[in-house]
Amino acid sequence: MLILVSILFSIAQPVSSGDAVRPVESPAFSQDRDSPPTPGNLEAQDMQDAVIGAPPGAPVQAVQPLGDPFASGIPLDWLGAAADNLRFTVDLAGRVQYNSGSEEWSTLQFYGFDLYKVFSGDQGDFATLVLQGFATRIDNVKPPPFFFDSPTDWEFIYRMFYLNVRLDPRGALNVKVGHFENPFGLEALLDTNGTLRQVGTMRNLGVKADWGVTLNGVTQDFEYEIGLGRGSGNQWHANGSPFQVSGRVGTIREANSWVGISGFAGDLWRPGGIQLQRRRIGIDGGFHSGSWSVMGQVSGGSNDGNAVVNGFAELDWHAPDDEWLLYGQLQAWTERDDGWNDNIIGVLGLEWAMDKHIVLSVQFIQNITVSGPGPRASIVQFQTRYRF
Repeated sequence: MLILVSILFSIAQPVSSGDAVRPVESPAFSQDRDSPPTPGNLEAQDMQDAVIGAPPGAPVQAVQPLGDPFASGIPLDWLGAAADNLRFTVDLAGRVQYNSGSEEWSTLQFYGFDLYKVFSGDQGDFATLVLQGFATRIDNVKPPPFFFDSPTDWEFIYRMFYLNVRLDPRGALNVKVGHFENPFGLEALLDTNGTLRQVGTMRNLGVKADWGVTLNGVTQDFEYEIGLGRGSGNQWHANGSPFQVSGRVGTIREANSWVGISGFAGDLWRPGGIQLQRRRIGIDGGFHSGSWSVMGQVSGGSNDGNAVVNGFAELDWHAPDDEWLLYGQLQAWTERDDGWNDNIIGVLGLEWAMDKHIVLSVQFIQNITVSGPGPRASIVQFQTRYRF
């Protein structure tokens, strides 16, 4: 019921046709293990990527420079000098989705805040603070993501909670501390915060955002980030000594074309003392031409000792005024366990940024090839997001 109220409330807001902006880049799949997407776990795969993402407005987050797609926020002038380079917004979203395999509906609700602050001194900017927290409700999501206790449950989700401190005035060396996305592949480039479009990071690595520390920076020709994380995801868990190390080095993303290489190694925490072992090496790249973009990534490694290969490709188009975004994806992965188990899914999505407050999204996900038992299920998702 709450999700319907939030959707109706969002649509009822006045629309200013002159304030159209490019929509936020969006989510798709994930899961605890690289098991095939059976009808029962498609929603859990999608959910785990959807609730954790990169913050709009954070530095170097989008492949094509977008600035902050939600530039408006709550007026903070009453804070005086403390309001300089400070933005605070309330972020509400509701999602309804249908799984053809289970023939069931499920809903997701997100009630959160987004604080973005740049600290400056006599020598210029020296630190960026990003705090995003969301009270998240799932209803009838089967099976639930591992950080929920049941298919219908509440959980507070830390999306981005970090401080990035500049150690070099030119930005070539910074240190980031807190909770943030792992620097790996396209996930390091795209803003996937709380929307429908994703690149399959959770399914591939087993963790998308984690508590830890990184060194990062941008030079004239290259950008990089490498870090050490706890390996437990949304919450800090030390039992079993989980960990993960990840990093990416690539050419500058603002160029018309780019390429990057990434690495990941981790023993990841799961409830009950279970650990998932992940090892990956990957390469990503893409190019832009006018309103069109093509991007992709390939990675290989192992899951608990079994050889794994993952692939992703996307073609997208955005309107000249950045009001519309249309994208199509192919995601494929295979794992060797008594033979190769191949899985392929196709994704079609559309986003409409009605103004700088409201984004409406729809996405269709179809299993093309499934290695496990069960039908080739599909999911249809609808989402309304309102920020003020």
